[in-house]
Amino acid sequence: MENGSRDLYTVAQAADYLQVSQSSIRSYIRQGMLKAYRIAGKRKVLIPREELLGLLAPARSDPQPPAEGSDATGEG
Repeated sequence: MENGSRDLYTVAQAADYLQVSQSSIRSYIRQGMLKAYRIAGKRKVLIPREELLGLLAPARSDPQPPAEGSDATGEG
């Protein structure tokens, strides 16, 4: 199965997917920034792909276009 088509990731897979350390993933889970699930009776933690995508934020915001009726000098 290709990594991009997975719905659930282990801690190691999630770390690889986001290019961070496994301890960062575990920290995000502890802080409540990332929802993770444990299979009953097992130690394995699974993280939904949507949760991983939810951690991503734009590197920068696109500048807002100028408001109508104003120009670059501010003398609208």
